[in-house]
Amino acid sequence: MRAKLFRALVPIAVAVTTVGLVAGCSSGDTGPNADAPASFESGAQINPHPISDLQQGGNMNFPLSQVPTNYNYYQIDGTTVDAARYYAALMPTAFKAAADASLTTATDFFTDITESEVDGKQVITYNINPKAKWSSGRPLDYTDLVATWTANSGKDPAYEASSTAGWDKVESVVRGENDQQVTLTFAEKFADWRSLFSPLMPAESVNTVEAFNTGSVETMPATAGPFRIRTIEPGGKRIVAERNPDWWGENPAVLDTITYLPLDTTASIGALQSGEIDYFELGSSADAFKVARGIPNVDLRQSLGPQYRHFDFNGAPGRITSDKAVRVALMKAIDRDYLATSQLGQITSSPTVLNNHIYVDGQKGYQANNSDITFDPEKAKAELDAAGWTMNGEFRSKDGKQLDLQDIIPADTPNATQEAQIIQQNLKAVGANLIIQSVPSDDFFEKYILVGAFDVTHFTWEGTPYSSSSDGIFRLTPGSTLQNYGQVGSEEINGLLDDAAAELDDDARIADYNKADEAIWAEGHSLPMFQRPSTYATKSNLANFGAPGFGDLDYSKVGFLK
Repeated sequence: MRAKLFRALVPIAVAVTTVGLVAGCSSGDTGPNADAPASFESGAQINPHPISDLQQGGNMNFPLSQVPTNYNYYQIDGTTVDAARYYAALMPTAFKAAADASLTTATDFFTDITESEVDGKQVITYNINPKAKWSSGRPLDYTDLVATWTANSGKDPAYEASSTAGWDKVESVVRGENDQQVTLTFAEKFADWRSLFSPLMPAESVNTVEAFNTGSVETMPATAGPFRIRTIEPGGKRIVAERNPDWWGENPAVLDTITYLPLDTTASIGALQSGEIDYFELGSSADAFKVARGIPNVDLRQSLGPQYRHFDFNGAPGRITSDKAVRVALMKAIDRDYLATSQLGQITSSPTVLNNHIYVDGQKGYQANNSDITFDPEKAKAELDAAGWTMNGEFRSKDGKQLDLQDIIPADTPNATQEAQIIQQNLKAVGANLIIQSVPSDDFFEKYILVGAFDVTHFTWEGTPYSSSSDGIFRLTPGSTLQNYGQVGSEEINGLLDDAAAELDDDARIADYNKADEAIWAEGHSLPMFQRPSTYATKSNLANFGAPGFGDLDYSKVGFLK
């Protein structure tokens, strides 16, 4: 799966800052809502309609959780769920995912993509749709694939890429029989090769270190989709995409425009009530869920989805949590069942914890790999004792240092605050002092998480149909963070991830990834807490949009009913 994961699904797991409007138990709810659904469909809930049922034209107001800091999705600052959302309407991709995560070639951009073996090596041949062109007017061609691979390959660490998974196994990407044919040859076998070039970037935006890292800080690169950028207000406060008049796909876009509006999370449900936005993704907010149910002409569209909450440790030298024994002990001190109930209890009558880092419930391959890492405060105390952290008054200390943990969370996300307060009480019970520090949401990733300025933190990963998209989260690469922000890992985990990535048989690959997940648990990398159902509060007359399951939305078909 992927965390960057974590909808219109993209191949790198994406980090999600927001978790909803208000604390799930703020209205006095202490247990599951018996009237809430016990489970959710794995298929998309999008109010499907043929285009003939839709009004031609109109604008969709589309909320974003934060102001973009880089419009290059592959650059580490740009790999966010918001970027995944607007890229889906604007940028080309090699494959598209159905609601069950099955994949087909994205024929708007590639007429066909084939896998073969040549001289014992895995070779992929890409035939670009000759009609496809960038908003600059230039046709998509082999140079775009070459540049996208080069920037993400890890060969030059000056490129600040989010993940090199798969790209680093490529030996060459070269022009084929013409400019619209590309031959990719792997040095090592890579089962998840379909994850590559999703999205594909225009060569000009990624073919130098400067272009890749900072060239898209204030504006989108050239696009190639059913929509194109009309305007970006200074600071990214409002992004307007318009129907691409040169779109060559099966259908021209139904909507005239999509207006992307970065909104404070606490304002979003009110904006939906007043009609300022056309949908709001509720996350795990019970109060937002209740408010949305009462808004006239708004539907709740829900499905299983690839988002999950997790608790991360910083393993950098000098940090208390650099000690694996401490990390594992603290994981056993956290009551995940209570967290799941507090956050999801009004949305589902059967909230459950997540016991896998690679797969989520509803995906083939999901199994519990947590072994003895369950809520066990007495065992947590014993393991902290064994690690040399002894009680000294209210909290533990070692070598004159108190067991203080700085928990960095985004401000204006009360669900994150509630999570932190629950975890704070859990850890206090075993002698650890969790200090909660709320920081501006727009600074959360850029100024704290990406640079390792935290002891612990918790946010949401949003995955993809590609298991390898989690690679950068769990791989430890000295000198390169990728998405392993806490720099926790081992050579064992790296090797197991390599084994899984090279296994071409689906069932054997799943088994390999689960072996890797067992090692990830044992290393105390991070603690998955719970999977969030995709819950979209959506205007009732908005069609072909909503909870997408594990698949992609087709933005050319999104529109309002007649």
